Amino acid sequence: MEPKNVMGDIERALEQCASEPVHIPGSIQGHGALIAFDNESLRLTHASKNLEAVAGLACEEVLGQSINEVFPSGVRHDMVNSLLPSFLKQDTRLLDPVTLGQTILLASTAAAGSATIFEFETAENRASMSGDALKQLAFSTARLQNVDDFDSLFKLAVQLLQVLTGYQRVMVYEFDGEGNGTIRAEALSGGLDSLLGLNFPAWDIPAQARAIMARVPFRYIADVNAPNVPVLAADDRIPPLDMTQSHLRGVSSVHMEYLRNMGTEATFTLNVVVNDELWGMIALHHPRPRVPEQSVREVCRNFVRFFGLKLATMLQQDRLDRLRQANVLRAELTNVAASGDADIRFSTQLLEQLANAMQADGALIVKDGFVQSHGVVPPSTAVRELMTFSNAQVEPISTAGLNKDYPELVFAFGAGISGMHLTPIRKDNLVAFFRRDREQMTTWAGVPEKQVVGTGADARLRPRGSFAAYKETVRGTSAAWTQEQDRIASDVWSILINSEHKALIEKTARQQKMLINELNHRVRNLLTLIRSLSRQSRATSHSIDDYVDTLEARIEAVANAHSLAVEEPEALVSVQSILRQEASAHSGQSDRVRIAGPKVGLQPEVTPIFALVIHELMTNATKYGSLSVPGGSLDIEIVLHKGRVKLHWTEHGGPAVTPPTRTGFGSTLLDNAVPKDLRGTIQRDYAKDGFQCVLELPSALITDTVYPSEVPHDIVSKGADWSDTLGDRAKASCLLVEDNFVVSMDTLATLNSVGFENVQTASSSRDALQAIKQMVPDFVVLDVNLSGGDSSLSIAEELQALGARFVFVTGYGVEGVPRDQFPNTPVLQKPMRKSALNDALTELRL
Repeated sequence: MEPKNVMGDIERALEQCASEPVHIPGSIQGHGALIAFDNESLRLTHASKNLEAVAGLACEEVLGQSINEVFPSGVRHDMVNSLLPSFLKQDTRLLDPVTLGQTILLASTAAAGSATIFEFETAENRASMSGDALKQLAFSTARLQNVDDFDSLFKLAVQLLQVLTGYQRVMVYEFDGEGNGTIRAEALSGGLDSLLGLNFPAWDIPAQARAIMARVPFRYIADVNAPNVPVLAADDRIPPLDMTQSHLRGVSSVHMEYLRNMGTEATFTLNVVVNDELWGMIALHHPRPRVPEQSVREVCRNFVRFFGLKLATMLQQDRLDRLRQANVLRAELTNVAASGDADIRFSTQLLEQLANAMQADGALIVKDGFVQSHGVVPPSTAVRELMTFSNAQVEPISTAGLNKDYPELVFAFGAGISGMHLTPIRKDNLVAFFRRDREQMTTWAGVPEKQVVGTGADARLRPRGSFAAYKETVRGTSAAWTQEQDRIASDVWSILINSEHKALIEKTARQQKMLINELNHRVRNLLTLIRSLSRQSRATSHSIDDYVDTLEARIEAVANAHSLAVEEPEALVSVQSILRQEASAHSGQSDRVRIAGPKVGLQPEVTPIFALVIHELMTNATKYGSLSVPGGSLDIEIVLHKGRVKLHWTEHGGPAVTPPTRTGFGSTLLDNAVPKDLRGTIQRDYAKDGFQCVLELPSALITDTVYPSEVPHDIVSKGADWSDTLGDRAKASCLLVEDNFVVSMDTLATLNSVGFENVQTASSSRDALQAIKQMVPDFVVLDVNLSGGDSSLSIAEELQALGARFVFVTGYGVEGVPRDQFPNTPVLQKPMRKSALNDALTELRL
């Protein structure tokens, strides 16, 4: 004969218990009757089979009918009023007594999804209260308000409720982190045996029942020996009625057997919710059937809500007390750090205090490679494994059974440690508390073993038959960590994290100050450079217009170099980037400039001068050299030699070269800036068939990062393929989007200088989009970054969709423009030069 599969039966029984739909039992307790009607059609969808016995209405006859056809006007009025949102938000609402036929009934209503439940009860045999209910409630809450410790609160609550309700056993029942319950206080009468201090296993209350308890303030069972009454539906297609908030909701047969085994025939359970979580319950038991009168229910509903608020306040006050203690520890830690002996005193004083607060046998802190410990902790050989384990955690963990929960650590820790509370701070940094292995004595209400009735598919849990105290000794575990201790560990984590954050903030402030000083230094140098450019350009210019154009071009060369410093990785500007930037600036010649050689980075402080040198060479080639005629070209080769950079500049196909007869700004710059600012050399050769020069820079100006060469780089302008050409610019409409008034006026003058007379301005994307909505301009200039976090990219998307011509203008470099989205749109640098604008207009065929 094969042995029975006991474990399989237990698992099936547990699954059956966990899946029992307690919110849709399909039945009610028999001391009342129930109906439910649809909120829209007002037709009765459900009714209890005893409706005729209680209310004089035949269940089968009223199902499917409208409430207007079934109930008198006064009852219908209450039913319609119950549909108001303010009522539906409540769990239940008591109504005035209603009269059906010759019977006066107590009535209440509750929401049930798209339906509304009405419950009727007779006024007979109700457990009522003596005296005025409101006075009783006011007296009770006032008594609770004056309590300032948990044990006194629990004891007073059960005493008051026993007097108020007359139930012979009243208990405060607290859940632990695993769902097990402990009787914290008890009031008895009638010679009942005490359950104070006993523990109840978590499976006594299934998860789905706990979910309902968290939503409704109370639940009563009038008679555990009375059969449930079926609730019928008007149609088989109607889904089961959700009776979560129903007072009469039917009771599971297993639960009724459980209560009978306790010697209880009636219960009234008040659910204690703290901060939206089920903390526990106040259970009222009676050895005989008992139906609480409506005033009793209302007083208890308000009592448990006040009790929950009072408990939440005390828990919060307890939390504040611990925060004050944490502040004391923080102050002590600050004093220790100021003493210069922080590590030693931290380990001997603070860790001991923390271990005592956690009721731990030992504490360990690993911070920045330094290990501090107190009391019973794992051996030093296990610290590395503990750090690896901590690094894999994303939140604090605690266990009272290390062997069961984390067996991989047991071998490293050795025998003797069974409890651990670990808080990871960051990589290789942690705080951990430990507890010794100890015998844990638990007194259960009855033997905490699952009993099964039936086998196979018929297996179900059977409640234990005795609730006599049963002591169980458990080894291989430590005492469980409490929520209080979880919060203390959280406070320790907060202290350490705040300390690290403060250090990080101070470090960042120092770095910021250094950056600001460096920025001021560079700005002063830049202003000095621009002043020099202005003076030198004035000395060599033939007219005001020539002076303006020359100065703008030179300032733009310096500005472009600064933009490249932002675009290049790690703020390293390459020689190639500056060469390509200058070649692109001289549109029309860029496709004839070939750059070859390795990608070499420059130190940021020399990029403006180097860019200015290249600008002068490129301007000379464009005005007088090989790029001044259609067939000319320019080859630039970069060579690394013994840590130095040589730049070979060779022009081909230009006009015959003659040496200069006067010394202008460009020659002066090359002769002075190269040896002084760049600490390099330059050799020039005015050969008849093309100008050549060799610019050599020392290794000190070259960054450590040298990028491998790609193919020789040709600079090619990629304009949009516009099929039409705008005629007279003076008649064209232009929109300028710029948020800075001074820059807007300067750009407006530049637009006027190239022929645009009809220019409208906008300072925000909202104003610009409104203007475009009224009329699509022929040409638009968009400042990429507008004030207040605004951007012109949304304007660009609209213009692109409309097929309009536009350019971007930016002072931050091209990284602010998504080139994959706008590949053919010209991007101009601030300040916008007339020549650069003309090149862009030519590209756009304007």
